Amino acid sequence: MVVVEKDLVTLNQDIAGQEIGIPVYRIFDKSIVNKAKAAESGNKPMPKVYIQSAVHAAEMQGSAVIFRLIEQLKKLTLFAEFTLVPNCNPFGRTQRAGEYLQGRYDATTGNNWNRFYHYDETDVVSFVGSLEQEQIDLIKSGSESKLVRSFKTFLKQKLGSKLDKDWGVNTAQFLNTTLQEIAVDADIVLDLHTGPSSTRHIYSPEFLAEQASAFNIENIISIPPTFAGALDEASFTPWVHLTELLAERDIELKYKVSAFTIELGSQENICLTQALSDSAGILNYLQQHHLVEGFVGVEPVDITTTLLKNYKTLFSKHAGMVEYLVKAGDKVAKGQVIARVLNSLEFDTKHAIVDVKAPDSGTVILHYPSAAVQVGTQLFKIAVHG
Repeated sequence: MVVVEKDLVTLNQDIAGQEIGIPVYRIFDKSIVNKAKAAESGNKPMPKVYIQSAVHAAEMQGSAVIFRLIEQLKKLTLFAEFTLVPNCNPFGRTQRAGEYLQGRYDATTGNNWNRFYHYDETDVVSFVGSLEQEQIDLIKSGSESKLVRSFKTFLKQKLGSKLDKDWGVNTAQFLNTTLQEIAVDADIVLDLHTGPSSTRHIYSPEFLAEQASAFNIENIISIPPTFAGALDEASFTPWVHLTELLAERDIELKYKVSAFTIELGSQENICLTQALSDSAGILNYLQQHHLVEGFVGVEPVDITTTLLKNYKTLFSKHAGMVEYLVKAGDKVAKGQVIARVLNSLEFDTKHAIVDVKAPDSGTVILHYPSAAVQVGTQLFKIAVHG
């Protein structure tokens, strides 16, 4: 029997002292979980999946996708425990400027809400240095489960100590670290986002790029296993580093956390019909990893994988009003005119319109959402072919 539990998790208080919280949904098959716990006794525990959306509060399609996932998970056989957080940044949802949400940055500090998750590589060094010979012998004999549990407990303790620092943390750090405490037990972590005006794409660590094709998203951006502050990186980077340090001692660790950032189109809108298709890609991935059963599958699409170094930003060289001649998802050729910039100070000259040409061939992943640009505005992001 599939069970859906909902908790309200307090994230902070407003200036009047009222609690600010978010709904956290937990979904599992009670009978399968009970059987797994009864049989555990040192064996591999029940897999855990964590999915969140809207840490950038204007990026709402992920919330609709989580709604669709809850609908569908209730009808499937589940071999994992799922934690889903559909609106993980209530602070950003209150920060409006006119008709628009300013949900990417903290309006008070300017901090990006998605850049303050915690990872410190010295933590991993400390953990490896504390391993006892008994644990090392277990890993060498092929039993990783005890080490995996110990490392997850260690990481959770580090997150708790970060929040308890005498000098405190900023609002974005508090939000990110609190969410990370919920996600740290998971084996699979999905962070759902959207772009400004964007096609669907996925950020995958290089070592998981082949697996990422199961999400059935046309464009994969393959990223190195380094840390720049986002949740996917904070989830898989410690395990990559742990594996490397253990390998230096001739110990092979096979376990890694699989974590991805999934970009689900454009911000400031939702489409419940498209959310069915988006959730189907996630369920397809989960079924391929034997975490759900009973999903009918998807019609495969053509997928292009681009290394992060070939994911290029085209900055505007001109200020004015821009007309975008290509849309997100379009293929463009080197030298193709992809936008035109209109300058009102030059209406009486031949310089009123300036063409913007693609510096290389590739796929347009996203473009700036506004027609008003300055010199240096990020006009386009293009996955360059080859």
